[in-house]
Amino acid sequence: VDLLRQTKLAATSHPGTVFTSVGGVAQNIARAAHLLGANAVLVASLGQDAHGTAVAADLNRMGMDTRFLQYPGSGARTAIYNALHGPNGDLVAAVADMHINGLLSPQQIEEAFSSLRPRAVCVDANVSMPAIVTTLMQARESGACVVFEPTSVPKCTNVLSALLVIKHSHAVADVSSLVHMITPNSLELQRMSEAALELALVEGVPTAATVSEIAKFHYSLDASVIRNLLTLFPLFPTVVVKLGEQGAAVISPSPRNATRPIIRHIQPLKPSLVENSSGAGDSLVGAILAQLHTRSELVSPDGSLSLAPQELDTIVSRAQRVAIMAIESMHTVSDRLNPDALNKD
Repeated sequence: VDLLRQTKLAATSHPGTVFTSVGGVAQNIARAAHLLGANAVLVASLGQDAHGTAVAADLNRMGMDTRFLQYPGSGARTAIYNALHGPNGDLVAAVADMHINGLLSPQQIEEAFSSLRPRAVCVDANVSMPAIVTTLMQARESGACVVFEPTSVPKCTNVLSALLVIKHSHAVADVSSLVHMITPNSLELQRMSEAALELALVEGVPTAATVSEIAKFHYSLDASVIRNLLTLFPLFPTVVVKLGEQGAAVISPSPRNATRPIIRHIQPLKPSLVENSSGAGDSLVGAILAQLHTRSELVSPDGSLSLAPQELDTIVSRAQRVAIMAIESMHTVSDRLNPDALNKD
């Protein structure tokens, strides 16, 4: 559940506008994908409280499959994201009560995989380490594409810890094939790059000369973004970096040589108005997943992406339009979404 507030002053109590909607990273992503035409299923935990009842009712109302919603009980509260926005719609501060997300059981995930046999899955960093490990191992066994949404700087490295667990406890020597796409912002990208080096999941950073050479062709991209993309490329073959007003940065393998990365800058789109920015990134990820769902040929039998750079760029550009629709709405995911939103050029 998202509680969004708009006010002109933050130092004391002042009149403002309070708006309540169904939210949360996983729900936002699933909602966007569902409204865009994908057969999205949300696997998540809800509290046995008024908020949980409202969330389930809303998902049922829109026709989403709710079979895999879990109710842990024991006083667990439905997750709440309480955000304060300035008059221009930008985030000022937020409080996230997400404890219940850590209670999602691996058994629930295993049952979902067994029943649904998905071609693509998205896991975010709000869930527990066992839940991430289970998702990656189930996807590996079933040949599903895995998209990881880092969620926040403190949580974004959870997937790296999960890869270490899999490497040492499940005897998977090459963990670079387990996560096919990650969707960080620039701060999360920086932290994930640092942590991957600290954990020895990648071997080193690109040389300054290499970064400088690439920067010549992408002068609008910060050199640190280029360096971090190249650092993580051996571990995560496709990365879409959400750069807000600067658009997006993308890295993916060359069609001619999968070990050679190609970096691109997707130019930004401008909203006609800014209501709130809370759900823009989630909407973008949901739109990417919806396009992978509707074009099943883009996912190989082993779960890896079969995407030419131009195809990926088109997918990200269309997803940006969906993110803009979220920014123009008080809802974290625009209620104007429909499958045609991905087809308007």
